[in-house]
Amino acid sequence: MKRLMGILALSLVLVSTETVLGDATWNGDTSGGPTLNRPSGLATLSGTGTAVLFFLQPFYVDLTTQYVFEIDSTAPLTHTDQYALVYANSFSSASPLNNLIAGDDDYSGSYSILSGNSASAGEGSRIALGEASNFGGAATGLLLTAGIQYFAAVAGFGNADVGTFRAAVGDGIGGGTVTLGSIPEPSAMTIIAGSLLVGLCRRSRKTSGKRCLN
Repeated sequence: MKRLMGILALSLVLVSTETVLGDATWNGDTSGGPTLNRPSGLATLSGTGTAVLFFLQPFYVDLTTQYVFEIDSTAPLTHTDQYALVYANSFSSASPLNNLIAGDDDYSGSYSILSGNSASAGEGSRIALGEASNFGGAATGLLLTAGIQYFAAVAGFGNADVGTFRAAVGDGIGGGTVTLGSIPEPSAMTIIAGSLLVGLCRRSRKTSGKRCLN
């Protein structure tokens, strides 16, 4: 039984995505990426950023609460005037307003998830509760639900705005776990576990001559 549990634990590790306890951070580069007509609100598209390059990071959370999404591009990072966007359930660059739940253009001030601060508005973006610059106003914030697939997008303000950046998603408290990547399919876990059980049972029957499944 101990051996079986060890094999099952190993299989779960092999099929799982990267898990980051608490807050999750990543680095990215929009240069050479795909494009979209950037939203300028939850229901409006930009007439300036009609084909902005963007970087998409799937993630999900295990605690339903208010979160913070931050982007920083201060030197030596190179991204010019970036935009923060968050989608729920699914994302399509061909329909950039579908499933859009939050967005932000400029932020200047201290970060709560990332280290340091954004000295000028064009060097940072931040979606957080209480900040009126976010899509939907100060009361909306970034309320995320456990078990839902989310997508954090870093995009340029204009079509020529590209470069490197660092980004983070966290609850600012440390109570939840942010996982980078797609939510694992339960069916995949079931198939792996079932295959391992059948294999071990067959081996047990060969060595003991007893049936292990009734």
